Amino acid sequence: MDWQIRPLARKSSLSGRDFSVGDRVVCAVFLDDAGNLDRVDILKDELEAFKLDKKILGKWEREVSANPEADERAARRMALAGSEDFFLSLFDESSQIDADEKDVIKQILALLLERKRIIKPVGRPSGGVQKYVHCSTKNLLDVPQKELDADLVMKIKSQLDYLIM
Repeated sequence: MDWQIRPLARKSSLSGRDFSVGDRVVCAVFLDDAGNLDRVDILKDELEAFKLDKKILGKWEREVSANPEADERAARRMALAGSEDFFLSLFDESSQIDADEKDVIKQILALLLERKRIIKPVGRPSGGVQKYVHCSTKNLLDVPQKELDADLVMKIKSQLDYLIM
């Protein structure tokens, strides 16, 4: 199973305005009222007007490129970069999400990013935590290791369907 964060939307989730090349777009992943994952992409200048009364899991900023669909490899790299940005945003201390929800998503994304060689494990898991090094920044990340049974993975997959491709 290969999960990638969906690429940037074509228009703002708030205003419906089309994104133009060079626009700065803020992407946020949150839990909706039903407890499922959802994502919004809004123009950076709309951020102050955007109030989300939900638990935000992660937030990152992207620049709209000239033609990401023209090159499939560029689109895959962009999707992988979105996965990486989302994963790193889960380590933000100001996040308001429950630890258990965040920990399972961290673990699943860590598996994806390890496979793509964006992060590397450091030693063996100890005390329920696997240490990883982020290859480009050399930052150490502690990823909790939960028991991932098939039911839990399928539940997370169904919640991530909106975000992944």
